[in-house]
Amino acid sequence: MHLDDSTDLASRKSQTIDGTVAWIDRKIGLSGKNVCDLGCGPGLYARRMATRGAKVIGVDFSAGSLDHARAEAAAHKLDIEYRKADYLIDDLPDGQDVVSLIWCDFCTLSPQKRRALLERIKAMLNPGGTFVFDVSTTPQFEERAEVMTYGRRPMGDFWSPDDHFGFQTTFLYERDKIALDRYLIVTPKRQLEIFNWMQYFDPETISRNVREAGMVVAALLDVRTGDPWTPEAGELAVVARV
Repeated sequence: MHLDDSTDLASRKSQTIDGTVAWIDRKIGLSGKNVCDLGCGPGLYARRMATRGAKVIGVDFSAGSLDHARAEAAAHKLDIEYRKADYLIDDLPDGQDVVSLIWCDFCTLSPQKRRALLERIKAMLNPGGTFVFDVSTTPQFEERAEVMTYGRRPMGDFWSPDDHFGFQTTFLYERDKIALDRYLIVTPKRQLEIFNWMQYFDPETISRNVREAGMVVAALLDVRTGDPWTPEAGELAVVARV
């Protein structure tokens, strides 16, 4: 799904990724910078940042994604270091000028883990360094609905290569702006239950989270274009500095 350019389900489409990396380069400058891309997956952002002259380290806990990322870096003759690690608990590189966390990873974490991660990222950054990340927003939450769906192989092989049925139930928690997508996957041999939590933010709340971790919000932008964020833009990109 990360490599399927017809869907934004796992990674955004390549044209969108191109636009995001372009405005990051335009506003922050990537050439010669030490950049760490957390949750790098198959290296879609890391490769583009390296092409623009950044010294990139990609971090992810998926060995399969990192194998693909390394192969792509070698094919493009790019010197990118990829590390298999969980950015919540494992050692992370220090001395970074830029840290990125893209495609709303931040929104899947509990409040305690979000605060801990922000503090870890602050420790990674050089003085004056920049953290760029994106979050889902409250206007997007208002567009969601509580639904229940089911089907046979509802997403192809995404949940299992074996024949299976999938049952999805969405729960919305209005007060806290949290959505839960609960997936029950039933195969002939086993049953899986997956809980996908998503926190939705308004600009004031995410800015407060950043400030409480000791960083300064430099800009709130449309993640696709780098223009000032509006409620119609969807996800919100946050540019924070230490």
